[in-house]
Amino acid sequence: MIEVRVAGRGTVREGTRTLDEEAEARCDLCGEEVDAVASTGAEGAGPFACKACLRGRLEAITLAAWELRDPADRGLPWGKFSG
Repeated sequence: MIEVRVAGRGTVREGTRTLDEEAEARCDLCGEEVDAVASTGAEGAGPFACKACLRGRLEAITLAAWELRDPADRGLPWGKFSG
């Protein structure tokens, strides 16, 4: 279950929206007030993370998997480019 909080608009939890002009979106990871945050815990619970923090962690996962890849795999961490 995922809950998304949008500052000044409300929340959406598993497709159910709740309008709330007082809604806040504070990232529990970086501490910043942002436009929107998503839950990272089970059942839609916190901590809540902003797009930048989530993106940074996804990139870290991708790069770590690439750094720890099988030595025979010589591909790039983000896939193939075609042109």
